[in-house]
Amino acid sequence: MILALSVRIRAQENSTGSQFQFCSRDDFKVESIATLLHPPRVQENTLLLGALFPVHDYQRVLCDGLPEHEEIHVCGKIQHREGIQAVEAFLHSLDEVNRNSSLLPGVRLGGLALDSCNSPQVALRQSRNFITGQLAAQNAYHDMGFTCSNGSAPSFLGGRYDKVVGVIGGQKSSVSVQMANVFKLFEIPQVSYISTAASLSQRTLYPYFLRTVPSDNDQAEVILHVLRTFKWTYASLVYSADEYGKSGQRELLTRARHYDVCFDPTNFVLSESDDDERYASVAKDLYSNVKAKVVVIFADSTVAVRLLEKFRNERHGHERSESMKIFVGSDGWTVKTVQKHLQSVVENTIAVQPLVQQIPGFDSYFSRLRPESNSRNPWFQEFWEDKFQCSLQSDPARRRRCSSLFSLGNSSQGPQFSQLGWLHFLRDAVYAFALALHALWERHCEGQPGVCAAMTHEGHIHGQELLLALKNVSFLDVTKHEFQFDMNTRSGLPRYTIFQFQHDDYNGSYSWVPIANYSKLSDQEPEVTEFRAPTWTHRSETPLSQCNGVCAPGQSIVMRDVCCWECHNCTEYQFLNTSRGDGSGFCDACDPCFQPSENGTACLPKPEMHLDFNNHWVVTATVFAGLGIVTSLCVAIIFWIHLDTPVIKAASRELSFILLLGIFLSFSMTFAIVLPPATITCGVTRFLFGFSYTICYAAILTKTNRIARIFKSPSKALKAKYTSPGSQMVIVVGLVSVEVFINIIWLILTPPGESSLCDQKVPHKILVCKGIVGYSYLVGLLYPLLLVFCCTIYAIKTRKCPGGFNETRYIAFTNYTSCIIWVVFVPLYLTKEPSDETRIVSLAMSLSLCGFVQLGCLFLPKVHLVVFKPDKNTRDAVMSQLDRGASSGGRVRSPVNHHQSAPAAVFCSNGLDPRASGLQYPEAVMYNSMRRRDQSDSYHGERISSASHASTVDKPKKGSRKLTQAPQYVELHEMSPDNDGSYKEGDSTLQQTAPYNSNLTTDGRINHSTMSSSFASIPENGSNFSGSERSSLQSQEGTARNNRKISKRNDQSQFVSASGNEIGGLENSAYTKTLKRTNTEE
Repeated sequence: MILALSVRIRAQENSTGSQFQFCSRDDFKVESIATLLHPPRVQENTLLLGALFPVHDYQRVLCDGLPEHEEIHVCGKIQHREGIQAVEAFLHSLDEVNRNSSLLPGVRLGGLALDSCNSPQVALRQSRNFITGQLAAQNAYHDMGFTCSNGSAPSFLGGRYDKVVGVIGGQKSSVSVQMANVFKLFEIPQVSYISTAASLSQRTLYPYFLRTVPSDNDQAEVILHVLRTFKWTYASLVYSADEYGKSGQRELLTRARHYDVCFDPTNFVLSESDDDERYASVAKDLYSNVKAKVVVIFADSTVAVRLLEKFRNERHGHERSESMKIFVGSDGWTVKTVQKHLQSVVENTIAVQPLVQQIPGFDSYFSRLRPESNSRNPWFQEFWEDKFQCSLQSDPARRRRCSSLFSLGNSSQGPQFSQLGWLHFLRDAVYAFALALHALWERHCEGQPGVCAAMTHEGHIHGQELLLALKNVSFLDVTKHEFQFDMNTRSGLPRYTIFQFQHDDYNGSYSWVPIANYSKLSDQEPEVTEFRAPTWTHRSETPLSQCNGVCAPGQSIVMRDVCCWECHNCTEYQFLNTSRGDGSGFCDACDPCFQPSENGTACLPKPEMHLDFNNHWVVTATVFAGLGIVTSLCVAIIFWIHLDTPVIKAASRELSFILLLGIFLSFSMTFAIVLPPATITCGVTRFLFGFSYTICYAAILTKTNRIARIFKSPSKALKAKYTSPGSQMVIVVGLVSVEVFINIIWLILTPPGESSLCDQKVPHKILVCKGIVGYSYLVGLLYPLLLVFCCTIYAIKTRKCPGGFNETRYIAFTNYTSCIIWVVFVPLYLTKEPSDETRIVSLAMSLSLCGFVQLGCLFLPKVHLVVFKPDKNTRDAVMSQLDRGASSGGRVRSPVNHHQSAPAAVFCSNGLDPRASGLQYPEAVMYNSMRRRDQSDSYHGERISSASHASTVDKPKKGSRKLTQAPQYVELHEMSPDNDGSYKEGDSTLQQTAPYNSNLTTDGRINHSTMSSSFASIPENGSNFSGSERSSLQSQEGTARNNRKISKRNDQSQFVSASGNEIGGLENSAYTKTLKRTNTEE
């Protein structure tokens, strides 16, 4: 049965010839729109599938009566392929289902199809019919809220819509979006066969929508796969303003980065309502972009065709092949009949279409169709008249009458019929509904043929239950592959066919030629099956579409952004790395131990070298070290020759030779460092590096510690321990053993071995010992640095000892200089280029410099004295340095060695000036007061020991005038020169005077008158004494001298045992200096 409803429009063309028709609201009304109903009679066991097909294309109408010239879409020209073929494929699929006795036994599946006119507006108005029928069924079978006047339930159009269980359609994505928004409110399942918009996969927005075609998400991936395959990394993008174009553009931009493809930042969006100037401007901009030779058009057919028209006009000014554009099209406009005047523009276009597959038997079915036998399709007669340009009516005012000889299978009577490639997706939609209904029948009817009450819930199938059954269907499609809906997107699996619009050079025709198939099953990698290679007009190779040209051989690609790059030459230390596998390369630095090959495409190992004696740095270091070794040996020989001289004895002979051994090892380290690296040489180098310093500073520390303990002893009765030569050797060995232990542990934890020093700037690698390139070699210096610190402390503590033993300045200068050398060396060693041989040589030079500093500061003064000033290598000369630093604030007095007579020293017992009494003397040391030694044997000045009295000559504290005890005589000493020019103690004359007590007042003060008379009686020299007086004085002096010697031996006994040599107390005692200092000062 055919119901007729039409819209008649009285169009009024305006004077401008616009494509729009202007009308008022009263100028049009709905009269009839054809509706397909199959079977014509809907029986009890009949179930209907609703459908919306774009039988006609839409026509835009502008009506003055609508606000702001609102545009209205009405049905226009009939569509042969997308309209009539789709309707017939729908009917053909229903016939197949009904012929299959195993599907829906006793149930006939029919269809109710409406014309959407390829317009969302018309489709929305048509969808209201399905909704009204759904509401009528709900009212009739479940909740009767409305009744007619006779009490019966109202029906819509005879109750035919009550049997519709679901809807197939639409075709355009924008149409399907309008339908899905309405059907979800009334729980009507919808299955589309060609709507591919990605937004339709949102289950929350469109819960009742499914589709048998893959989503545009997958189509975008296929387009990007094509671009990557042809190495088109830079392209322009044009898309339509509808849902189909927006979703495609969004997916392309989102996924492009994963395929190393990018699009020009200017993306062009076009709408059907845009004027021609907008289309012309876009075409001009696309042609002006000479880098992007590929243009991706993701739009529907209307937008794409209008844009191609403008490209045809722009092409006249861009005839050169390098400015020609290659189009990559989506399924919305490709693989359709291309108008003849656009064929040359579309040539070479790559098209991506959902899998193209023929429905078996459909070609023969469609070819046999005739108007008189195809009464179930209400639009077939219109299609027939339009195809053959004839009239089925006998009215001669119309077209010519259609002949009975006209046939769709006869190519001589018009364009030959060709099946649309995507019609099999429509068949899949019909089968999906059929199998879902069959699943419900099996669940509820228990094998009973026909529609049971439990299945329809007493008249109506619930949409939610049918939707659940649709999600779970599975069957073999026309390709004999299993079809099922993707559980996430509710779309078909990604299967596409890639076409190219090619020109046939034999017959001059153009056609869409399939070149490959693309498929991606669940959780599998894409599979591409190529049919034939693409061809390019006037080209033998695939044209390039890149932001930049191809780089020259050996040049690297430096990316400025995702699409564009620059070509750079690699430096002399880099090679061209092509490991990315895309044919492009980038400059990558070789490992420091490798160097680029001659062609710059790989890295080769550098040749190995090691330091040898041909290197000028090595020669310098070894000559320097050899000079140090010779110097050390010379110093040792000199010390051995003069082993028993006072200067050598005072320098602690045993410790000096140990110190020379350490210096010798420091110089010898240079030869171990510059030798070819091996396990033995590397181990020796690491062991001796800190060991040599430890020996040196262990000896210095032992010497300074011994002197400090001797001279800082609280009492002469308490002898310092462990000051003998044997004890000193044991102490040195103990200190050195700590470093030995550290080095052994170090060698065990980090075994010595070879290593390579590499640097990009050095054309070879240097073989060295392991650890020399890092901080590990400094481990051996930690303990010697501690010894250096301790030596400095003891050098400060012994700064007031006698000059012959006081090496504070020399040790301090040695330590300071060594620290400066290492402070300069360590940063140089750590910051130097790893492969620079000067880094290794600087280590050897630092060791030699420190050795020379120790020789110069600690041994050179003694060698100079022994060799060049032997007159100073005496006991007297050694002890003559007592004043030099022996007491704080003491003045340094130079000894006078030119006396020809025996001068005398006169020691006065009071503060009077002897010159006042007329005494004559060569020189006298005057003191203001004298003080008796107290019980602690401490002194403030210098003393003279006698048998009966301890006469103290002192520098008392300021203001001290009181005499505690006065001596009974004054001792005169004659000093006679030795052969070497020094003075020795000669005869002494003692002049007895009155007791000092007689020269004191009752209050203990000095009686200056009696003291003056006492001094007046002293002759000018010893020759004025009489014989008896001289004998008496000499006898007394002898007794005093003997007592004095006994006292001196007692004071010196401690230091004789400490020094271990015959220099005895003269070398070590600080208490025998009175007479000697007096003689030398004289």
